[in-house]
Amino acid sequence: MATLLLVDDVDLFLALETSLLDGTGHRLVTASSGEAAWAMLDDVVPDLVLTDLFMPGMDGDELCRRLRAAERWRELPVIMVTAAGKEEQIRQCLAAGCDDYVTKPINKTDLLEKVNRLLGHVHGRTARRTQTALRVLVRGEGKEQIAKALDLSSNGIFVKSPLLLDEGAAVELALSLPDGVEVQMLGKVARIKQAPDQGMGIYLIHPQGRGLRAIQELMRATEEDEGPMFELVLEEGDGATLGRGERANSARAGELDALRQRVLELEEENLTFARQVIHTEEVNNNLTNLYIASSRLHSVLNRGEVLEIIREVIINFVGAEKFAVLLFHKTTGELHFEVGEGFEPGEFPPFRPESGIFAEVAASESAYFQEGSVAQGSDDPLQPIAAVPLKIHDTTMGILAIYRLFIQKEAFQPVDFQLFSMMAEHAVTALFSSTLYEQSERKRETYKGVMDLLLK
Repeated sequence: MATLLLVDDVDLFLALETSLLDGTGHRLVTASSGEAAWAMLDDVVPDLVLTDLFMPGMDGDELCRRLRAAERWRELPVIMVTAAGKEEQIRQCLAAGCDDYVTKPINKTDLLEKVNRLLGHVHGRTARRTQTALRVLVRGEGKEQIAKALDLSSNGIFVKSPLLLDEGAAVELALSLPDGVEVQMLGKVARIKQAPDQGMGIYLIHPQGRGLRAIQELMRATEEDEGPMFELVLEEGDGATLGRGERANSARAGELDALRQRVLELEEENLTFARQVIHTEEVNNNLTNLYIASSRLHSVLNRGEVLEIIREVIINFVGAEKFAVLLFHKTTGELHFEVGEGFEPGEFPPFRPESGIFAEVAASESAYFQEGSVAQGSDDPLQPIAAVPLKIHDTTMGILAIYRLFIQKEAFQPVDFQLFSMMAEHAVTALFSSTLYEQSERKRETYKGVMDLLLK
């Protein structure tokens, strides 16, 4: 049993991490700040640290640097949690000395795989690998060299290189693809191989987005170019034997064609099943997030606290970098900005939705999701990439508008529709309850004031 130290200044997110790691058999200890984590190290003696990058006071960057500077904790595995997973943040994490990273919203499968790998519970290669012979530029430890990529997978690459770097060294890779495109990636040296096949196994820290798609397309193209799985060999003989051989080979060819076709069908079935498994994992991941979020949302009645929890949920669980929760004014019918992220004070004035996306969502009481790529997001307050009605008891109280996601999706998926809509339902229910509570509290205070006057 390993001891995992979870560090985050958001209690809601600590609860989620604890839920995701519960049942793994590990001892889980939490700290709500970098300072608290640093102070408890000698007592806790963790085997791995999972820390948020952005925290007030001592953030994840400083905590990781302190760990790497301390003799006792120099080799302690560290996974950094980032809200965006953008390349500049990953570089910051690597420069601080972290071993890997995960992005919010956290995927349970990815988190467990990374934890197990760093704890040494994963031995050997876990991802399918493809043989290649591609040119790759490797930069690390202040050195630069041209090497050859001999094989690669979605999370690793082996390069044959004249110059070996230290295990654990952070590297930048520029992989030259056959079509002339160069893909930039970040990684860490995982293993060293000495001569005669001298090279380095590099774990890819940041193979997301374009880099990951390029690797997957290359692997798929390589497998397609490998040709048929079976080779037909014709036997030679005299005329009569040759005739029988031709008939036999013809029959064998038919059997092999049928076998090839069945193999293709099985591969397609396996691919379909894999997609279903991935979809199921995403749904389960969303349900876990929703359970934690709803438990927290419905545990308080103070409206200000509810709004702040909604903000934390949308950032950490939905993965929205820029968004706004807008509520309708009962008298004017205008939408008012209540809480959000990515907007400056006064940037989102009240407005009446008379046309456009907000008017359509309000009238239809159904969600809007932008078609096509949503990677760039939107900076136009009137043009969100997603807008979900906050509806309860057949009344739309407001609209949740999403403008930019941390993870640069190519397009929204059905699982996103489910997550956004269900999160909006929990949010509006909590808002409705807190509003009723505040109204009842005001009436109670008024009644109490009247009674105090009468009793004087």
